[in-house]
Amino acid sequence: MDELLHRALNWETLLAVTKEEKADTVYEAACQEGIVDQPLLLHTAFYAEQLGLDTSVVGDAYLVARPFFEEMDESVCILDETSPQWPSTLNDNPYKPRFLYTKGNLQLLEEPLVSIVGTRSPSLAGRQLAHRSAKALGNAGFTVVGGLGLGIEAAAHQSALLSDRPTMAVLSTSLERAYPLQHADLQEEIGKRGLLVSRFGPASKTQKIHLFLRNRLMAALSSAMLVIEDRDGGTAVSQATDALERGKPVLLYQLSLDNSALLWPQRLVAHDLATVVKRTQDLGRITRRVTNTKPVKKVKKKPSGQLDLFTVATGSP
Repeated sequence: MDELLHRALNWETLLAVTKEEKADTVYEAACQEGIVDQPLLLHTAFYAEQLGLDTSVVGDAYLVARPFFEEMDESVCILDETSPQWPSTLNDNPYKPRFLYTKGNLQLLEEPLVSIVGTRSPSLAGRQLAHRSAKALGNAGFTVVGGLGLGIEAAAHQSALLSDRPTMAVLSTSLERAYPLQHADLQEEIGKRGLLVSRFGPASKTQKIHLFLRNRLMAALSSAMLVIEDRDGGTAVSQATDALERGKPVLLYQLSLDNSALLWPQRLVAHDLATVVKRTQDLGRITRRVTNTKPVKKVKKKPSGQLDLFTVATGSP
């Protein structure tokens, strides 16, 4: 194992035996001691003392986690804040991850990113709008980011792939798992033609809070967020509200604002960083303006035979 892999494994071991806040303190202490790059088993006494646990508890947790890292796919690239590809947008984030586990085109982390979010149970019109929006953003030089969720996010990912544009999926699981399970093929395709990103190591056990942390990571990585369709109190609305509070531009369509049955559009547009888009034809231009981003030249991928796996409902603008 290289030093970065040792650091990631040591971190996952700490998370297995204590809460993240305590793990963070112990990890920093190991950094100060200059032992964080070395196998934890060589320093179980140090870690056990810091944690207030028996050495056997710490050692056993390490031995349980180690095979997951040893068997990790060679295509997985681990990043931490010392890595050249580490996104600088994460450095001031209160939910900053210790590590990112990635698979695919790391260059996408350096390109302008826009998250597309929305309900997991969209209307046909909402699904079509997500499809057209992802295509418009891709044509304008943005990489579409989603959480691989059902509904709107899946439609956005699929649209990008169908348009021969890369897309980034931020996962709520490790790279070795798929959630939801029915998106396993979509996840695999994004890993080949775009980028998969997760803050969760291969030994991590999926928890409910992982969805929350996934959503915060999506917002932190993105230059802006587009809300397609959601109910009042929905997850996408919560994501957008948090993004606004953290200084990220949020876009929504006029048709959402015109829906008198919804309260969230009025609440979002009351914020200075919220922008209303009337037509998908205007989306790219407006997004470049609110993010102060110039179009970038995209590197096209070779067409994939996997595209027939995906069905996207499309309609006229």
